[in-house]
Amino acid sequence: MDREQQILALIRQNPFISQHEMANIIGISRSAVAGYIAALTKKGTIRGRAYVTSEARTIMCIGGANLDSKAVSKAPIRLASSNPVTVSESCGGVARNIAESLAGLACQVSLLTVVGDDKAGQWVLDATRQRGVDVSQAVTLQGESTGSYTALLDATGEMYLAFANMDIYDKCTPALLRDKWPHMAASRLIIADTNLPADTLGELIERCHEEGVTLFIDPVSSEKAKKLPLQLQGVNAIFPNLEEAYQLAGIPVGETSDYRMLAEAIRKRGVQHVFITLGIEGVLYVGEEGDKLFSPLPTKVVEVTGAGDAFVAGLAYGIMQEHSYMDSCSYGLSASHITLQTTQSVASDLTEDRLQQVHNSITKGD
Repeated sequence: MDREQQILALIRQNPFISQHEMANIIGISRSAVAGYIAALTKKGTIRGRAYVTSEARTIMCIGGANLDSKAVSKAPIRLASSNPVTVSESCGGVARNIAESLAGLACQVSLLTVVGDDKAGQWVLDATRQRGVDVSQAVTLQGESTGSYTALLDATGEMYLAFANMDIYDKCTPALLRDKWPHMAASRLIIADTNLPADTLGELIERCHEEGVTLFIDPVSSEKAKKLPLQLQGVNAIFPNLEEAYQLAGIPVGETSDYRMLAEAIRKRGVQHVFITLGIEGVLYVGEEGDKLFSPLPTKVVEVTGAGDAFVAGLAYGIMQEHSYMDSCSYGLSASHITLQTTQSVASDLTEDRLQQVHNSITKGD
């Protein structure tokens, strides 16, 4: 690796690294480092505050990174009784899952999250790093417990009940957002989940709107969707399921079966593109490019966990490939299709080649 590449690698790891620190690591003089920095700046390779690199495909995911436990029932679940299950543990969290999926799709992606100073936090970060995600911006908090999510699935793979301990995300304050903003502003796309506190979400949306940074929001749940501000100008795309869509639209669940009306109500809050995921009914898109109900792909469902995260990642991949939002929906459906056929929250075979194969098979007749 030549000197410029060494310096660029250090900058990507820490855009706030000093020239003196780089000189000590590489073993050259500070003035030599300054010369390489000037050359990289002249080329346009680095730009902005600190040494923020200009990367055409950089995505930053912000939000949850948990230790997930899944208990799958071996028989129909009986309340107030002992149920035989198979238990597994894995890395989870909506933002983290989306980041890992994007890394599998050959996107350059980083994760901004908080974990505790415990074995779970170290394991989550190490495993996520090994899967190709830049976790250099993740923050380890002393005395805190890493977020955890425990789900009980019935024998068909459908979620029956879940428990979440997410108190640590209250520490994702607006101050942390401001501290990390130079890294975020260098991204072409930010994807945030609503594990973030309400004031942090509000500041993130406002700042992305003011500075023209593309922002996707995953509402996570109808309860957490309540943390979003009333005005959503600055949110380019949002991905609610039906229950979350009713919440975001301000309409009681079941009061209307006109899902386009729900999407239009959400759009009135300022969102440009709304994707309502409807399970076996598919995905409804309503946005600046029109509206369309996308039918789901015929799939032998093994487990539904992670399918929504995969949809967001697949759609984001399409956008990064310069496709329209409507056209990118088929990439999201393809990613969900692959994920639904595995017990993994992030499918190991969700790769760029596999995604393209599925996508091409469903679009060749268009």
